[in-house]
Amino acid sequence: MDNLAGRLAKNFDLEHLDGPQGHVVSYLGQHQAEDVFQKDIEAELEISKSVASQLVQRMERNGFIEVVPYDKDRRYKCLRLTGLGQEKLPIIKDFSFMIENFLFEGISKAELDQVIKVFNQLSKNIEKVNHLLDQKEETQNDTSL
Repeated sequence: MDNLAGRLAKNFDLEHLDGPQGHVVSYLGQHQAEDVFQKDIEAELEISKSVASQLVQRMERNGFIEVVPYDKDRRYKCLRLTGLGQEKLPIIKDFSFMIENFLFEGISKAELDQVIKVFNQLSKNIEKVNHLLDQKEETQNDTSL
């Protein structure tokens, strides 16, 4: 699946934009009239502060966004699309539309909603198992001291 998305992105001239970077460009495009901060990206992508920080730095290096001081409080930094980011925005929209149309062809909204529900439950179950394993490891570490 990742290979397919990468190949399609290459055909759309969207190198680096088939994953989280593309999602951020789309998000910034939808919120251009607002001040967007890194914490907004963390919430939108459901990622940690450190992962978001690395993503923002990578996108800045790739020329898709710029980080500028917030007008009302210079301690905060706003994220904005660069000219390149703006240029890629309509291509990302076309890419997303095509992906949705081809990949979800023949799948009803109800079926897709059910798949999402199942994946969300699987994710919760995985979190529970990880939590239990963390507790077990802590207990083992406490008894070994």
